[in-house]
Amino acid sequence: MKIHFLQAARAIAAWLVVTDHALLELSHNAPNSPITHLAWSLGSAGVYVFFIISGFIMVHISWERFGQRAAPADFLRRRVIRIVPLYWLATVAALAAHKLFWATHGADAGWTDLAYSLSFIPYSADGGWYPILPGGWTLNYEMMFYIVFALGLTLPRKLAVLTIGAVLGAFIIVGPYFAQGAVAYLASPIVLWFLLGMGLAAIWHSRKLTEPAWVAKPARLLEPFGDASYSTYLVHGLVLTALLRVWIMLAGSASAWIVPVSLVVATIAGLTTHLLVEKPVLRIITNLWSPKRETAAVLKLPSLNLTSSPNAAGIRSQPPNAG
Repeated sequence: MKIHFLQAARAIAAWLVVTDHALLELSHNAPNSPITHLAWSLGSAGVYVFFIISGFIMVHISWERFGQRAAPADFLRRRVIRIVPLYWLATVAALAAHKLFWATHGADAGWTDLAYSLSFIPYSADGGWYPILPGGWTLNYEMMFYIVFALGLTLPRKLAVLTIGAVLGAFIIVGPYFAQGAVAYLASPIVLWFLLGMGLAAIWHSRKLTEPAWVAKPARLLEPFGDASYSTYLVHGLVLTALLRVWIMLAGSASAWIVPVSLVVATIAGLTTHLLVEKPVLRIITNLWSPKRETAAVLKLPSLNLTSSPNAAGIRSQPPNAG
């Protein structure tokens, strides 16, 4: 069952991140500026909310699948379909924009940088650990969490949740000893927010909690923005960069109005990308890469000749659980 307030929280998290980056245009990222500190606080809160929701959702959609043999592969297939295509498109678009229109982060990126970015492998660039699409740093943590979670799906539910927590906890402790490379970077306490979400989901299901109507009703108003939050998150950096350049050409330096205007423009861009790019791409790839299609392909092998069997018409693959 869909939990509406989670989608509303996704929308708010995306807007917090957009606000963060819009405020930084005002402060020019000056470390001693109160605006910069406010921006960092809002952006961090947005990322933490995203991670908590991610941990919650992974347990929620997998609640009845822990310990099932096919669960890990099916889980990873769904996560790849959901995350990878749009991220790849956004990364290539960012690289093209950096190369052709403005010399910002990623302008000097080469094929190796692109390969690392598309593989969700952190690498050091411009004094930080940022892929070509700067916001993609959070997805590096997401993909790591998905791999650990998929391994946990091989275990019974009660043991799985504890084991995933123990593995991530141990990784945080041991990881920093791997010099200052990608492993040390990924071994950040920030992954504990995933565990918080998992714990909340376990409580939600064990207590058989449901979403109150007085929460669900207003949350539905934000649901379309929550559905588009992934698109908003991925495209807002490019959109705000273009907006700032237009703003400077027309009105000079950025003013406080850049914040609400950025929120509106980024939201519209996110909704448009969600409807015109994300949803069609997801639909196409899901249809091409589905257990049902793979089963049908096997059944059509000439050597099996199952079509002549009286029972062949009755063979149907069971659809996976929604998620």
